[in-house]
Amino acid sequence: MSIFILWPLTIILFLVFTLGILFIMTRGRRFVRITCSISFCIATIGGFLFYSHSYLLHGDGFLYTLYAALRGIFTTGRMFFINADYVVIEQFTENIWLHILFWLCHLSALIVIQATLFSLFARKLIQSFRIRFGLHREVYIIKGSDKYAIMLGENIATNDKPDKRPIANRLVVFLIEAEDDDIKKMNDRISHFGGIAKALDRKDTLQYYLKKARLGARLQGRKKYNIIFMPNTSVPDDVYLVAEYARKNNVNKEALDIFALTTSEWDKERMESFIKEEKRKYPCVFHIINEVDLLIRQMTETHPPFKCAGLKFNEFGVAERNFNIIILGFGTMGQQALLRLIMNGQFVTRDGSRMHATVVDREIEHLEEHFRHSYPSLGLCCEIEFKDYDVRGKVSFEWLKRCNDLDYIVVALNSNEENKKIALDIRRHYKRKGLALPVIAVSEKGEGPHIVKHDNKIFTFGCQEEIYKESIIIDEETSRMAKTVNSVYGGQPWHELDWFLQESNRASADFIPAMLKLANLTEEKAESEGRLAHDDDHIEVLAQTEQLRWVAFHAVMGYSPISIEEMRRRFETYGGEKNSRNHLDYCRRDTELRLHVCLSPWDKLDSVSEAYRELARQAGDEKEQNRDFKKNDRDIIKNIPKFLRKTKNRG
Repeated sequence: MSIFILWPLTIILFLVFTLGILFIMTRGRRFVRITCSISFCIATIGGFLFYSHSYLLHGDGFLYTLYAALRGIFTTGRMFFINADYVVIEQFTENIWLHILFWLCHLSALIVIQATLFSLFARKLIQSFRIRFGLHREVYIIKGSDKYAIMLGENIATNDKPDKRPIANRLVVFLIEAEDDDIKKMNDRISHFGGIAKALDRKDTLQYYLKKARLGARLQGRKKYNIIFMPNTSVPDDVYLVAEYARKNNVNKEALDIFALTTSEWDKERMESFIKEEKRKYPCVFHIINEVDLLIRQMTETHPPFKCAGLKFNEFGVAERNFNIIILGFGTMGQQALLRLIMNGQFVTRDGSRMHATVVDREIEHLEEHFRHSYPSLGLCCEIEFKDYDVRGKVSFEWLKRCNDLDYIVVALNSNEENKKIALDIRRHYKRKGLALPVIAVSEKGEGPHIVKHDNKIFTFGCQEEIYKESIIIDEETSRMAKTVNSVYGGQPWHELDWFLQESNRASADFIPAMLKLANLTEEKAESEGRLAHDDDHIEVLAQTEQLRWVAFHAVMGYSPISIEEMRRRFETYGGEKNSRNHLDYCRRDTELRLHVCLSPWDKLDSVSEAYRELARQAGDEKEQNRDFKKNDRDIIKNIPKFLRKTKNRG
């Protein structure tokens, strides 16, 4: 064969070997360890056999055999220092395959050597190669370096199974503002699951790493990017920078999800404002995640209001009395607990009474006014009493004596120890009185995961370790039903919905277990029968319940009602006879000012529907002329079995 053909072939084999080494180094620590272990075994066993056999040919007897074995061991060790007795291969000149096997053993040793050198001296090169050219299909970029960021990264890499091997097609990159020593320590902490830590400074900015990870138009559909911002003061600015980068680089919307974790209402409002800008459409899906809300969700999912022992429902789903709660401590946790319970504690009652909440805090004078201003319509769905007792000093429990038929007590003071002491005192109080114990939910910050015991009368929640999981932050199992709800109504694709509409679908999905309880059905029976109720009166009660739930959700989101007169005025001012559907829609709801005409009692919805249909006739919109707001609620009830079937098929 011509030398001109052999040389290119040799070069190709060299490149294949070199790229193979780089490929091995980019596949994660475990893959490197396995490859090096296999290569080490091949080199050690093969080298020892070759060298020992060669030395045995020069003599015989026990001592010479021992000499050959010792020399074989020594020479095999020299292979890993690129220094061996290569002349022994001359004894196998008649068999080219033995030559190939001999040099494969040496190449195996070389793989171990190069992998070790790369690991020791070329970590940055390997990391850059992994970020830019790695074969992973999913890229997770986490800005943050605290223990919860690392915990989330590990759970993402292992699909919430830290004791299992990392998923090969996932790359987790941490961007942190730190010195070189901190970066080295961080890399050591995350290397076991294949994570990479990079420093953010003037030279290497957030956009620089997005470009380095090849987030852009050329990779449409090839990789999925998830960018996660841990809670801090710069989250809104960072989200804006990424969104602008995505817009300027024409990123496919289905390829980029942005997760903004925040504990601040201010940050949440800032992000919502630019996400809703009509002038700029950002090609990415936004997820605004409130850490406290996730912690509260644990509480309501474990102990939902409809399961409270004191609440009794008749065969039509009508409650014998209203849902009754007390909140002790009205900081951020206490406020979010109240809002979540309002969203999930709406039931039609026999006497028409609404949910009742008592809020106790020694600083309530300063907290009440701001809270009522932020949520002006909560009175539509819940009667709230604010008390300025200092529960830590009220040994006689006067505040508890005034609350009858309690279903839920949330203890959310500023001290874990105070919370526990108050919870124990409440339990003793009920036992002394011989009363049935309500759900006692105790906030415990900064502690380890809680072991939930169903027979325990005190439920502890608030552990951050329990929420920083891939299934909760990224995959959002709780959104699976919400996505089904959205798809059944033929809405926009989930990734195109704004944050508010996603939350609306989640709230509807969260209440489905309560609807099944009110219908006296299991999921399986609802699916098989294809309906929640056969009786029209029963369907009507469930539809009223859905209206109560819907109003509560909007009230919790800060919405206020629009009167029929105001709806007509808005129509005349902004629409008239030439009104488009968007203008007609604007007359009944205003997402910017958070107004909606359907925040109305059930018995007044017919009047609202009639007034709206008249405006639709004036606007010439035939479809909207048939709008019936009560029918919307009835349709949701009728569609719940369909939600269940589609979600099961999707899962």
